[in-house]
Order: sequence, then structure tokens, then C-alpha cells
Amino acid sequence: MTTPSIDATRLHGRLSALEGVTATVLAPALEGASADFGGLVRGRALAIARPQGAEGLCALVALARAEGFALTPRQLGYSQSGQSIARDGVCVDMGGFGGIAIDAEAGTARCGSAVTWRELLAATAAQGLAPLVMPFNLDLTVGGLLSAGGIGSTSHHHGMAVSTVDAITAVLGTGELVHADAAERSEVFEAVLGGVGQFGFLIDATVRLRAMGPITRTWCLLYDDLATMLADELVLQSRHACVHLEGFASAAVQGLRRGPTGRRAPFARWFGGLHVSTEFHESQPPDESLLAGLRHRERVHVEDSPSTDYAARYDLRFEVMRATGAWQQPHPWFECMVPTETGLQQLPEAVTALPLLYGDGHRMMPIADVARPRFVMQPPRPLGLAVLPMGIPQAFQAPALAAARALHDRLLALGGKRYLSGWLFEPDEAAWRQHYGDQFEALVARKRALDPDGVLRSMLSFPR
Repeated sequence: MTTPSIDATRLHGRLSALEGVTATVLAPALEGASADFGGLVRGRALAIARPQGAEGLCALVALARAEGFALTPRQLGYSQSGQSIARDGVCVDMGGFGGIAIDAEAGTARCGSAVTWRELLAATAAQGLAPLVMPFNLDLTVGGLLSAGGIGSTSHHHGMAVSTVDAITAVLGTGELVHADAAERSEVFEAVLGGVGQFGFLIDATVRLRAMGPITRTWCLLYDDLATMLADELVLQSRHACVHLEGFASAAVQGLRRGPTGRRAPFARWFGGLHVSTEFHESQPPDESLLAGLRHRERVHVEDSPSTDYAARYDLRFEVMRATGAWQQPHPWFECMVPTETGLQQLPEAVTALPLLYGDGHRMMPIADVARPRFVMQPPRPLGLAVLPMGIPQAFQAPALAAARALHDRLLALGGKRYLSGWLFEPDEAAWRQHYGDQFEALVARKRALDPDGVLRSMLSFPR
């Protein structure tokens, strides 16, 4: 669907007339909605509409279909390839969909899409529970994370967060309000989850919970090489007591060396840093049997912390990013999953080939191969790699993107699948066909069924 020429003043009036919807066309708000955390994509929001409930959202979709303008769901705008940026359309602020209802007996929490994982954890922890999978940034929203998939330090056991969802409520591109799960309206359930906002507006989700021990003990282990660390991560993946698992690639800079052209560049010796965590009650402290047989060089640190404090351990990183200005810099974050068989050898080589302008601390971890929504793609028995620089200064943007593109091409040639939150290089149809494989035609058909007028669009060039 081609967006017609739209008069902003008239559009604002039509949006404001909808019951249960507030709207703005103020320039500062539109400017903010025309960019995302990635900082590499610019779009144009003609207006921002904020529905206060499902009825208002349904009315908004009906108006968009009747008048031919596009809608883009947006929570906090943490996407990196324009998934949450309007393409000459209306930015739909989903911040009005809150609320948490915990069923401790069933071990579930039904939460609005605008609820942050920090808010959800605070509510569940009061009952000794936690979501099965949470992001490292607790200020992400439930809706935003589930639109991409959701990876956290428990994903080695539970897979992506979308695999822990029992049911959802969504408003489709048809304007229909739907309650869906894996059995009822499964065509909605398997498309909206991980669908980067292209099939419907997620209103709420029911996620599964687990018992959470009040104290988390973390062993920090140093490895001489990344391949050995990755192999030990696969050992720990099979150990139930390993509640949280994170592997890091750590660079020790060794100076400057001449390259093929004679130009010098910094080089490093790479090490592995593995954080292995378990949860416990004070009356039953853990022993070190969890570490039995691991091949680390040394144990460099051990600490106990309240489990809720451990979950928020990345807060300092985000505070530093804001304080130093890195938050405002581009973030061409790169996340990919590759088959274990090739990843054990290829991931260490790929990481050490990255230029040091990306920093270090790249995350490497196995992800459980569990049931997931149909269009959430991952290779069998995946190993995940996340390259998450705090920020890329403008002067380094071109070489950084070139290095990320080379990494992208290398890992996809090995059967890798990108995690759809990161920088995706404006994929064309061929790229989407490669990503979705034999599910591509079904995906396009599902898009046409759930959003027949192509109302749901963003700056990410999604197939339709």
C-alpha cells in the first residue's frame, strides 16, 4: 500500500476525534518518534496517537484502513533497524497498556505490553517468582521484547522469551481484537510473537514464571581461549543448577602492529570470561560441584547478591552510557545465532577478527532449542553471539558497519540466523527469504491475512 499525501492538520483532527485516543503533532515529539536507539535509521512520524485501551486501538486501525495511512507500534524505541519508526505514518504509542495480574498457583503473570521487565520482576519477586527469561536491560517493555524474541541469561535453559508465553491479546491489522494461544487462534499467536510489529498490536501477554531463590551466587571464570569457554558453556547448559550463564570475549590490547597495507592498527590477545550463577536460600548455600570438570584457567571472583539486585546488574552500564554521551551515539548492535557444530570453531575466529573499535565484552552463549512461535527463526542447537558496543563515534561508523556486514555475511553463510532486534542492513526480499527459509511464503500469506491493507509498516523493510 502506498501512503497517500496526508494533511497533518486534518490527520490530527481525525485522530483526536477518536474516543479513547489522544494525539499530538508537536514537532519535538515527532522528532523523537522518527528515530530509534540504533541511531542509523531516520523516518517520519506525521502524528503520534496514544490509545488508552483496546477499543480506542481498534478504532484507530479502522480509521487507518479507511483513510489509507500507516501505523507503527512503538514502546520505547529500542530497535536498531527502524522497527519502531514510522514511515510517513502514525506512530502508535502503546504506553497506555499496563497492568500486571499474577497467578502464583498457575505460575503465570498476565501483563500489559507497556509493563517493563523491572516492574514485572518487582511484582513476581514479592511472591518468590521470576519470569523464565528476562532481558539484560530491565527497562525494556514486555511488548517491545516479545516483538523481537527476547534473550537473557537463562536462555540456555528456556530459549527466547517468546517461548515462555502462554497466551496473548492483540489487535490485528484488520482491526479485530483477538485472544490467542498455541491452540486457539494459533495463526495470530505464532505471527505476533517475534513479528517485529508487522502483524498486530500486542496488548498483553501471559508469561510463565519460575521459583526464584532469594540469593544469587556468581562464579567469574577466566579462560585462555574462547573455544574452551564455549565448550564449557555447553557442559553447563545441561546442568540444572546453572540458573544464569554468560560468556564474554575479553581483549587484552597488545599494542599496534602493521597490517597488509603497512598501516598499523591495535591488536589484542583474546580471553574468555564466563559468569556461572546459581540461586539459593541462605539455609542451603551451594557448593562448587556446579563447576566440576570445567577447564577455566582460574576463578577470578565469587560473589553473592540478592537475586533482584543480580537481575539489575547491567544498570550501571546503561548509566555510564548516558553519562558519557554513548547513549546518543549510533548502536549498530549485532546479534546472531549459529549451529553449535560450526559455531564452536567459527565464533572464536569471527570475534577475534572484529576491529577493536567495537570494544570487547562480546557475549557468547548457547540458547536452548525449544518450541517457539513458527516465524521465530533459529538454527538447530544454536550458539548466540551478541556484539553490543556502548556507542560508535561518527568517525568510526563506516569501518564499524563494514566489519558488522562482514560478520553478518560470514555467519549467515554458516547457517546463522539474525536476531531481529539488531542492525539488519535494510534487508531486501532475498535477505528475508534467506532468513525465513521454507517459511517465507507462509509468512507473506500470514501478513496478507492479518493485515490485508498493509496498515502496519515501519522503516524496517519487512516482506509483504
